[in-house]
Amino acid sequence: MSVLLSSSLSDAPNKHHPGGNKTSEVVRRSVNYVPEIWGDRFVASYPDNLKPDAQTQQRANELKEEVRKMLRNVDDHLQELNLIDAVQRLGVAYHFQEEIAQALLRMYKSGRDYSDNLHAVALQFRLLRQEGYNVPPDVFMKFKDEVGKFKRTLAGDTRSLLSLYEAAHMVTHGENILDEAIAFTREHLNSALPHLNPPFSTLVELALELPLRKRIERLQTSYYISIYQEDKDRSDILLEFAKRDFNLLQLLHQEELRQVSLGGRVGILLQSYHSSEIE
Repeated sequence: MSVLLSSSLSDAPNKHHPGGNKTSEVVRRSVNYVPEIWGDRFVASYPDNLKPDAQTQQRANELKEEVRKMLRNVDDHLQELNLIDAVQRLGVAYHFQEEIAQALLRMYKSGRDYSDNLHAVALQFRLLRQEGYNVPPDVFMKFKDEVGKFKRTLAGDTRSLLSLYEAAHMVTHGENILDEAIAFTREHLNSALPHLNPPFSTLVELALELPLRKRIERLQTSYYISIYQEDKDRSDILLEFAKRDFNLLQLLHQEELRQVSLGGRVGILLQSYHSSEIE
């Protein structure tokens, strides 16, 4: 939309119109602002309502230290892999970057061999590659048969299939064995899916829809919390911490939106003021 401002500011001839006094029209551009999708929700919120109470924050801090101890003191290699995987999927790994980095470095240097445990081999492969370690895909060669195909017997172990499926998506150009692994695991996971029970079936369904490597961490966290709480092997300490941390981050994001909303409204007022000035 354009605003037309008419003016005849003096009786002197207008220099833009040699013929004499004529009305000059100044065309001004104005901006059509799109209303915020959240309206006044965050602007109307009181800052104190978006801050956690001291007791909630204290409990979250206590749980965080308990999880830190778990990461530092786990003595079983497979349990360590599963714990790191759960911490990452639950969206709380940013609290334990040092502990996770040290654990993965130890794994990489030690060259742990999990023999024919496909779940452990695949999970370690994915975690190390996510961390940037150059782990060769040859670790999966032992799961192939004499004709170079993945063993059909693997099809009955859906947990290992899922781990291999997620690991194979860490593929880089030219790694044919990982491309083959994706095709093999996708086929058998799709076949097994109708016969699986929650919460594992939900995990498989989400993976087939979009593997972990292509997911946005914060968006998948809420899904995994609901899946993890149904896992019989879950850690209740880790689960409680993940829930509390998720809620605390929600409050933080809401406060940020409130600040952005307030700043945006101030900007609109200033723009409206400048648009009404006469040049």
